[in-house]
Amino acid sequence: MTLKTYEYEERAFLSEDDFFRIKTKLDNIAVKTIPDNKISYFFVLPDKNVSIATSPIKTVVKYKGGQLGNGDNGFEEHEFAIKLDELSESIDLFTSLLNLKPLKSEQFRINYILPNSIEVALKYTLTWGFHIEVEKLYSANDSEKNEVGKTQARNEVDNVGSMLGIKYTTDEEMKQFVDDIKVEKSKGSYSPDEFRQKYGQLF
Repeated sequence: MTLKTYEYEERAFLSEDDFFRIKTKLDNIAVKTIPDNKISYFFVLPDKNVSIATSPIKTVVKYKGGQLGNGDNGFEEHEFAIKLDELSESIDLFTSLLNLKPLKSEQFRINYILPNSIEVALKYTLTWGFHIEVEKLYSANDSEKNEVGKTQARNEVDNVGSMLGIKYTTDEEMKQFVDDIKVEKSKGSYSPDEFRQKYGQLF
């Protein structure tokens, strides 16, 4: 039976002060640090997550079989690389398939790999503002092993949240945020150019 890859993920909105407090801590404890600024094109769907992102490292299409805010943060995940010159065509393809125009976002991001293989991404975008994403990948080939893997991943992700002193967003907060995105209401206070001028040297 084929193993499927899943991702358990939590996110939290951060104040500017908390963002840099956490950054200092992660700089000291991470086993690997990866600057990963990118331009993302994401399609706002009720129960799935589809995005296309390009960075100096790679250009990828990413699918998650769920959406934060729906009561289950463990999703089947697929990611595949495309060539940079295929970016425009890929965006057009998914726009047609989903009958939905993507939202474009410039993302300032640092990925931290912790000793337990959890990935923590510190990010800033105009839409999300300062925020953090904590995720753990696991594999399973049936529903029973999926639940075991999800429980273990959830516990590890929760432990990281406690260690960093953050409170993850609730389903209600995420639903409200998705509604805000649909009407182009942003949490960030800096445009990409303003953020780059103030903090770009850190990213």
